[in-house]
Amino acid sequence: MPLLKILLFSRVAVVALALFGTLLALFWRTHRRSRRSHFFFDPQDYYRSNPGNPRLPRSAETATFEPLLKHYVGVTQLLITVAAASIAFGGGHVPGAPIVDDAKLFLAFSVSYGVAFCALLLWRYDEYAQDMTSYTLPWYSTIFALGFSSLLCFVLGYLLWGWELL
Repeated sequence: MPLLKILLFSRVAVVALALFGTLLALFWRTHRRSRRSHFFFDPQDYYRSNPGNPRLPRSAETATFEPLLKHYVGVTQLLITVAAASIAFGGGHVPGAPIVDDAKLFLAFSVSYGVAFCALLLWRYDEYAQDMTSYTLPWYSTIFALGFSSLLCFVLGYLLWGWELL
């Protein structure tokens, strides 16, 4: 029985970690040729460094990241709450139906990625408030990959769970 649990966990973990790694590599690769050594959280900071950029909206002159930060954290809190409730109250192991176990493991990875996303996003924004050049490509890519890994594991978990209900 313990070997079966290890195999079950391993196959989900491989997929969830590969998903994170793929998103991290994809985002890193698509942004590595950027001429910037760092990224901006606050649009007003980007505006100040590029005042003549015609592509920037007028609102960029005074906009901050704080309202979006609240939205990101709020959506992630909702995702974590629903995933954790589903794991806790979604029924136990059904013999012959390991898909439900897989679904719960994907939801657990979703929770883990979501917590890491919120923690790193808040920490990096706090660091950014002290040093605007601290938000570099590795941090930018990691936070992006964590957020989308959380969302994709959540969706994958519910798709698997729904498949089992058919």
